[in-house]
Amino acid sequence: MTNNNEGGAKMEVQTMVETKVQVQVQGPVRRFHHEGLAAYGFARAATQFVLARRAKLRGLPGEAGPQLERAVVGAQTNLCSGAAHGGAEARRHFRNALSEATEAGGALDIVFDSKAFDLDEYTALRTILLRLCATLYGLSK
Repeated sequence: MTNNNEGGAKMEVQTMVETKVQVQVQGPVRRFHHEGLAAYGFARAATQFVLARRAKLRGLPGEAGPQLERAVVGAQTNLCSGAAHGGAEARRHFRNALSEATEAGGALDIVFDSKAFDLDEYTALRTILLRLCATLYGLSK
């Protein structure tokens, strides 16, 4: 991202079809509420970890691979929803995100037991998910 002389920012955005589009943003660059949360970093890391290994998750018993994928995505999106709200509504979304992250931990065990992930992958994702759960627990109180 580079600043221009008019007080705005010029950003390059890459779309899914690998084309680049120039977007002119006026004023300060803003961010979503969820981007300021440590939990969001863990949620995003878990999602990226799983999506990078989608091929390994195909054909597992009980659709455990797609379930792991749905659970990490659900944790991330519920976290984003909670950050957009306040009070009891925010806590409800954070509890839902915690439930999804915990479900992802259970699905991860099945993925590991099915030999789709090696011990290093299992340990890495488990660590991310446990940190995510700890931060979501704090947000849900």
